[in-house]
Order: sequence, then structure tokens, then C-alpha cells
Amino acid sequence: MENFSHLTNGYKKNTNIRRKIAILGAPGSGKSTLSAGLLYFAKLFFFKSDSVPEVAKWDIYKKVDFTKKGYEEEKYNRQKSLEDIYPDNLDILICEAPLIMSVIYTSYYRGFDDPLSKKMISRIKKDNDRYTHYILSRKLVAFESFGRNETEEQAEEIHHHTIKILELLGINYTVINRYDDHIPLQVLNLIGAIRKK
Repeated sequence: MENFSHLTNGYKKNTNIRRKIAILGAPGSGKSTLSAGLLYFAKLFFFKSDSVPEVAKWDIYKKVDFTKKGYEEEKYNRQKSLEDIYPDNLDILICEAPLIMSVIYTSYYRGFDDPLSKKMISRIKKDNDRYTHYILSRKLVAFESFGRNETEEQAEEIHHHTIKILELLGINYTVINRYDDHIPLQVLNLIGAIRKK
């Protein structure tokens, strides 16, 4: 690791780490940027680490109809199956689109009283302990419409809706409001993966 000491900023790797990080946020909030930065720095510390991509992003590129009946539940199942492929012995697994994202979008578009929203909330109550930490990205980068179905105004509404869901479910989370080369180190420190020497 000494080869990367100019990048690791005086931090030291902790041992016996098992972390599964849920990165969530509104469209265009910088989830991919934060996930990529975390994976990069986790690799610099030689953690056995990987990142789970977002199924919905593939669907956008494939021009899937997000409004079709049962889409969010199907996406939830596909995302869960994808997460389950990754081995249990990883030190750090970064989930760019944790399962709660399907709950957020279902309840945002359908409302809390919709039967599917209620079903999805019930499901996530059983699955939310899959993750050790929830990190909410908040406009880390300038909004781009590329690869999104929502406008910037809708993204702002989804951010507030995300907080409402997290509070409703009693999930502890940390908000990241900016992105620079220190943020991934600070997040890795926050989750106990690294410490100052």
C-alpha cells in the first residue's frame, strides 16, 4: 500500500471488514460517481471489493417501459438476484442501486396508499438489513438528463421522498452533499474500513 500513500492521505486499512454499502439518491445525484470513487479507493487499500451496478440504468439504455404494470417489483427481484451473485467473503460491496430504490420509485409515482407500494414497503422491511450502511448522495454532480427518465425538478422531489421513506422505515443514513477526492476516504473512514495512522 505504500505505493499509493500519496493518495491514501495518511489513512490505514482496518482488518476483518465486512461492509455492504447502499448508495442511494435521486436521479442525477451522483450515485455512480460516489460508487466509482469508493470502489477506486477501496482497491487502493487492497480490500476485496466490488460494486453492484444499477439494473434500472441497463433498462434505460434498452428503452424498457418503466410504466408497465409490475415493473418496479420485477426490477426489485432482478436487483436482488444480481446482488446475491457476489461472494460473501468480500470486504466491501458497494450497491449503486439498493433494493429500497424500487420502494422509493413505486411510492413516489403511485402514492403510499397504492397496494403495490404497501407490498414493496413490506418487502424492504425484511430486506433492509442486507446493508451495513446507507449513504444518500445529494447533488454531488451537475444534473444531466442523459440516461434518466426524470427531470431535475422531479429529481428534487424524489430526494425529499427518499428521506421520507428512510425516516418511515427507521433507517440510519448519512447524507453526502459534495464530491471531491477526500469524500471516498471520509466515507471509508465513516464505515470503519480505514483509520488515521
